[in-house]
Formats: sequence, C-alpha cells, structure tokens
Amino acid sequence: MEPKALEKAIRRVLGENWPDEQLRSKLEALAEAEENFCGFTWLWGPRLYRRNRVLFRPFILSKFGRWLRVSKYRGKSVEWNGAVAAELEPWLAEVDQRDDIELFRRLYEWKLNRLGGGLTKAARQKTILAELPNRFRTARSRAAREIVLQKFSLWFELDEPTALGLFRMDALSAGPYILRHLPWAWSENKRPFWRDLVEVAAAQHDDRFRWELYRRQVPQPTWAADALALCTAVRDPAELIRQLELRHPSGWGRSLGEVYGQLLEARGRDVMPYVMRHLTAVRRGLFTGGDYTRLLELARDRDWWDLWAAIVRVCANPKDYNRQIRWLLANDAVPAAEVSRRLGALCGVSRELNFPGLGLALMHQLDEENALVLLERFPDLLRGPFLQHLQLSPWSGRYTKFIRRLVDRGEDDLLDHVAARFITRQSNRWNPRNKDMLAEVDGLADHYLGLKSDETLFSRRAASVLSRVPAFTIHQYNQLIRENRLARLLFERSAAAYLADARSMRDLVEGSEIHVQALAYRALGLDDPRARTLAAENIGLLLGTVLRPLHRTTRALAFRALANAAGTPDVATRVLAKAREALDLPDDHYPKEALLGLIGSLLDRWPALRGVREEPVVYRRPAA
Repeated sequence: MEPKALEKAIRRVLGENWPDEQLRSKLEALAEAEENFCGFTWLWGPRLYRRNRVLFRPFILSKFGRWLRVSKYRGKSVEWNGAVAAELEPWLAEVDQRDDIELFRRLYEWKLNRLGGGLTKAARQKTILAELPNRFRTARSRAAREIVLQKFSLWFELDEPTALGLFRMDALSAGPYILRHLPWAWSENKRPFWRDLVEVAAAQHDDRFRWELYRRQVPQPTWAADALALCTAVRDPAELIRQLELRHPSGWGRSLGEVYGQLLEARGRDVMPYVMRHLTAVRRGLFTGGDYTRLLELARDRDWWDLWAAIVRVCANPKDYNRQIRWLLANDAVPAAEVSRRLGALCGVSRELNFPGLGLALMHQLDEENALVLLERFPDLLRGPFLQHLQLSPWSGRYTKFIRRLVDRGEDDLLDHVAARFITRQSNRWNPRNKDMLAEVDGLADHYLGLKSDETLFSRRAASVLSRVPAFTIHQYNQLIRENRLARLLFERSAAAYLADARSMRDLVEGSEIHVQALAYRALGLDDPRARTLAAENIGLLLGTVLRPLHRTTRALAFRALANAAGTPDVATRVLAKAREALDLPDDHYPKEALLGLIGSLLDRWPALRGVREEPVVYRRPAA
C-alpha cells in the first residue's frame, strides 16, 4: 500500500467506533500486513495513548518508528515538523508530565535528531545541556531527580560545569550518571581531566566516584607524577600496591610501559605484583621495541626472570616470543635446570578477551625450530606445559620436519595432538601460503592409514586425535572432507573401525566437537553386533541426545544408535520413557516423525512395553 493510501486506512480504522480490544486487533493485523505502518507512529500513537494508555502502550512501544519506505531501495525519515510536529508536541508534553520514561526518550530523541532542523552534534549537546540542569534543579525530591536522569539517558557528552552543578546538587544520584556520559577521547593528548570535580568529590569524601573519575580521565603525566610520589611517601609494600591500583588509569589506547620502568627502578620488587597485573598496557613501537624492549632489558639486567617471562608471554608478538625462546635455549652459560624453569614460566595464556557468553584466549605458537629443540632437550616440557602451544597457524610456518621427527621417535601422544590441530585445516584463497596449508595433512593421513591393519590400534589412535579436536572448530564440514585427507579418513571412511575398542568409542561419544559426537552416533547405529553391544554400554550418554539441542541430521544418527542400544527390555524401557517425554517438546524443528518411528520400532520389538492406547486394534466385519 502506498504511504498516502496507508494513512487513509489508518485514519479510517481510528475513526470507526470499535471497542479497544477489537481496535487493537485490527491495528495489529494492519501492522502485520503493511511494512510502513510503523512510520505513521505520529498519527496513531498519540490517539491510542490518550484512548487507553494501559492497553495500547505495549503496542505503541513495539511498533514505534520514524521511517518510511518510499520505493524498493529508498526510504526517508519522518521529520519532526509541520503536521507531524503538531501531533507529536502535545504527546511529548503529556508523556513528560506522566513520567513515561521510555516513551519520553524515544520522542525526545526523535525531536533532537530531526533531519529538517539539521541538528549537529554541537547543537544537540547545547540543547540537552541547557535543559537537563534546569529540570534537575527544579525536581523536588531525589526520586524526581532520578526520573529526570533516566529521561535524559541519551547519547551525549557532559561538560565539566554541568557535571559539577549536578554533583553539587545531588552527588548520590548524579555520580553514576556523570560516569556514563563522560567525554570520549581517541588519543591521550585530547583526554579531558575534570580536576575541579575530582577535588569536590574528595571534599565530600565520595572516594568511590572520585577515584573512578580519576582513573578514566587522568592524563599520563599527572598519573606518572602521582605514582612516583607514592613510591617515596608509602613505605609499606602492600599499601603501596593498594594505592597504585586505586589510581591505575583505565581506558583504551594508553601506553604505560615507561612509567612501569620508573616504578620498578624506584621500588624494585615492591611494585612487581602491580606491574605484572597490568602488562597489557605495555605497547611496542611501530618500528622499534618501544616500552616493551626497555622493560625486557630492565628485567634481564636485574635478574627478575619472573617479570621477564611475564613480559615476553603477555607483550611479545609471536615472532619475538619464539626469538626469546631460541635465545634461552642457545644460552649455554645457564644450567639446564634453570633453563627449564624459565621456559616453564613462558607457558600459558598471553591475553584474554571476555564478553558476556564469550571468552577468547590468545596463546603464542611454537615455531618448528623451537619445537624440534625442545623435543631433543626438554621433551617433558613439550609433552606438558608447551603442549598447548603446539598449534601452528596456517598463516605462519610449517611442521613438516617436526611431524617426521615425532613419527621416527614414536611420540604417539604428541603426534595425535598435532594431528588434532591439522585435521580441521582447510584451504583459504586469501592466504598467501594457501598451497602449503595442507602439506602436512597428507603425511599425517598416510601415517594413520598405515595403522588400519590393526583395527584396535587404529581405533585408539584415531579416537585420541578426534577427542582432542576443540569444540566449534569445524564450520564447513563438506569442504573440510573434500580437501583434508586426514579428516576424510577419520570422519568418513573409518566408522566401523571404531567398534574394535570400547574405550575409544566412549571417547568419541564424549568428544567436544559435535561432528566427533555425530561420528560416534553413526558408528553405534551400524548393523553390527559390536555396535549394538557398545550402544548398550553407552546408553547413559545416548539418552541425553533425545532432549538436548541437536541438528536434525545428528539427531537422526543418535536415534539409530538408541535403537541399537535397546537390546533388552530394561534398556528399551529407558529409551521409551525419554522418547515419550520428548514428544511434548514445543520445538517446531524437532523431527517428531523420526521420534515416532523410533517409538514404533521399539514397541514392535517389545510388545510388552505397549500402553493401553498403543495396542493395535483390528476391526472385523460381523458375520451375516
């Protein structure tokens, strides 16, 4: 429907004398059918709000909009002027009077960002900063002031005079609000520092707000002077660390390595726990080592090897990380036990990025040269702490010689770990080393193919590889199978071989990667006496597949394994109970037809398990 025709339709529906519930139903149907319905919020929103605020407010919030599509590839914003402004201004005043915070923010934001008025960021700032203090000042209670701040929880930046005024009027309410609207600075030299507000907070003994504001805004020279003054004034190491943490600058883009060096020179090991905790703020130069190199040399000169190891692990790039290991391995003046101790300190996570529901950990990777030397001199370190570092990136080097050495020495556990990292490797046309990415995979595939003459040995080694594949590392399974010979061998061409060893099959069922679990279900669903025996042994794990979230294909494989497991009435009873429970799941994508097939096959196999309504009914025509 064209916008003009839609506007007429909306006016017609609003003008008809419908009860409120029916009117809402008709508007919901119209909104469902017409994409541009939300663009006429200015028309139907004020009328519905005044008619029945309780009933229509959820509908208004869900359909609130200010955009119209005028053609297939072009839209326009509904501007706050003319007839639109005439409808919205009284509505904004009413919403403001009723303290309807959510609707006020939406309408006020619409008014601020009107395209017709051409409001720039500066004009927007000026408008908010002029209105906010007046409203805050005239509010008669703390609750009223809180409502004012919630209404103006918009996108803008405070200035220091406004923040000072709010804080002096009500520090408890204004403090958190000020911290949420501090000016943003991309570079250190443009970072503002509201020293007057910090001093006012200190005078009011609001230490929490004072130090939070200090940490976010303090310029590096000011912080450096304060931190070095603490080194002279505070003699107790624990109190010194506490005071330094209290003042530690926060924010993006800060380089604090130079000040760390000055602190270490002033107080030595007294400040080392603080420095080691904040090494992520040390930056490397673009063409030189920068603060990183200076700190590293200081730690090496003072024999602070724990600090040296932390700097290398956290601040070094992958190339320099391997360079430092190479330097340590080539240092003949250091006893082997001390070399081993320093190498152990270099192991572990370098940096972390944690978000709600997602955590990322960065670890340096050993290059082939260091891996070969460690295998010869410190094999226990390689099998232990450095095992997590044996995951060479396809963008860096190769492990061809290292893999060959592992095969020659019979290092099966290390070889299985490396194979678990290469089994997920695929080609990438954007990688300049694309031709070399799968070079090691062919050699590994040949090695594991040679083990197939002994199915038990092959099953254990292949399961050892697959059970080490991390979760969520296989994203394009079909491409992986086409390109990676090792993945093709272990995933697609060896399902029956895993039935030769019960322990290996259990490892696959408990695998981290879902494709490994799917392989186990496929093997346990084979028409093989060994598959039926092993499926029954793993029934506790297989039962969980009925209710847990799974892809349809994977669930179908699990159903076959469950059918194989139900070889006795006791096991069949457990499977039927879970299957009947799954019939009540509200998931529309659950393959209920396959589930009914599983239930039907079990009832056909074990008639004693049928319920009253599951007995077959035979209808006969009565005799004449």
